[in-house]
Amino acid sequence: MGDPAGKVAVVTGAASGIGRALVDHAAALGMQVVACDVAASALTGFDDAVVTHAADVADADAVEALAVAVFERFGAVHLLCNNAGV
Repeated sequence: MGDPAGKVAVVTGAASGIGRALVDHAAALGMQVVACDVAASALTGFDDAVVTHAADVADADAVEALAVAVFERFGAVHLLCNNAGV
């Protein structure tokens, strides 16, 4: 991938634990990050470069809506971390 700055990362299970750490690290590297979690109320306190998206990744329609939102906003995904416990 080379220099990650400006690349797009999508992290599921992003509200806490390893997912939260992945989001914070990717943002620190200068990536544009989409933090996704089923717990919408827990998607707070992220860096300004982080976009949040509430979705249950066990629901195919919710995953499709996430993908559409990400591609409409950024046009690409360079890193996908499927971290959510399903």
